[in-house]
Amino acid sequence: MKEILERVKEQLEQSFDEPSSTSLDGAIHELERLKASARDKRQMIEDVIRAVTHARNARMELAEAGDESATNAFAEAYRALDQAIESYSGVDNDPV
Repeated sequence: MKEILERVKEQLEQSFDEPSSTSLDGAIHELERLKASARDKRQMIEDVIRAVTHARNARMELAEAGDESATNAFAEAYRALDQAIESYSGVDNDPV
C-alpha cells in the first residue's frame, strides 16, 4: 500500500511540474482501489482521494495562471500523501 501512495505522490509532483501534460485520473483510480482494502485507514485514504481530486481540478488553473489557490491544492494533497505514507511506514518511536 505504501508503494501505491509513493507512486501517486510522484504523479502529483509530475503534475505540479507539468500541469498541462500530466493527468491525475490514474492516480485517483489507484487510490480508489487502495481504499477498498484499507480497512482501518479507509477514512485517511478517502481524505487523500479528496485532496488529490482538488489538485486534479486545480491543475489547469496552475498551468494557465499559476494561481495561488491551485498551488495550495497541490500542497494539501502532498501533505495528505506524506501523512498516509508515514502511517504505513511502521516506525516505532517508543523508547525501550
